[in-house]
Amino acid sequence: MTTAKQMWEKLEVTYEGTAQVREAKIDHLTHKYELFSMKENEKIEEMFERFSNIINPLNLLGKTYTDRELVRKVLRSLSPKWRSKVDAIEEGRDFQTTTYDALRGNLITYETTQLSKVVEERNKRSIALPARTSTHNNVDDEDDDSDDTDLGLFVRKFKKMMLKKGTKKNTPPKCYGCGEIGHIKPMCPKLKNEKDKKAPKKQRAYIS
Repeated sequence: MTTAKQMWEKLEVTYEGTAQVREAKIDHLTHKYELFSMKENEKIEEMFERFSNIINPLNLLGKTYTDRELVRKVLRSLSPKWRSKVDAIEEGRDFQTTTYDALRGNLITYETTQLSKVVEERNKRSIALPARTSTHNNVDDEDDDSDDTDLGLFVRKFKKMMLKKGTKKNTPPKCYGCGEIGHIKPMCPKLKNEKDKKAPKKQRAYIS
C-alpha cells in the first residue's frame, strides 16, 4: 500500500522532471528568439509566421515579452533592403507606442505597395553605375590611343626629317654652271678654261 510519503516523493519527481523539461524548452526557444533574423528573399508574412512559432510557445510556457521588446526585435531582424523603412519607423512620433500587431500590419502594407519599387530603383542605380564607369574607362582608353597615335606620328615625321638632313649631308654637290656633280660653280674647271680662252682674245684686240 502506497504511503503518503511515497506519494509525495513521486509528485516531487514528476514536478521536478516537468520543470526541467519546461526550462529546457524555454532555453531552446529563447535561443532561437535571440538568433532570429529575416531570411534572404523571405516575405514579411513568412517571417512573422516563423517569429510567431517562437514567441507563442514561449508565452504558453510563461516567458513573455512586451510590445516594445517585440517591435524592437522585429526591426533589428529585418534584412538590409528594409533599412529605409526601419529608419522611418524609429524616427516616427508614434514609435514608442507602436504595438506588435500594428507594426506587422504596417510592414505588410509597405511590402505590398512600396518595397518592390524601392528595390527596383536601387537595382537600376546599381546597374547604371558600372555602365557609367565602363564608359568612362573607354573614353580614357580612347584618349590613350589618341595620344599613342599622335606620338607615333610625331616620331615618324621626326625620323623622316632626320633622314632628309642626312641625305643632304651625304649627297655630293652639284655645279650649277656645267651641271656636273662633284664640285660647285666657283670651282668649276670648265668655266675656268672658258675664261682662260677668252682672255688672250681680248688682249689681242687691245694691241691691234
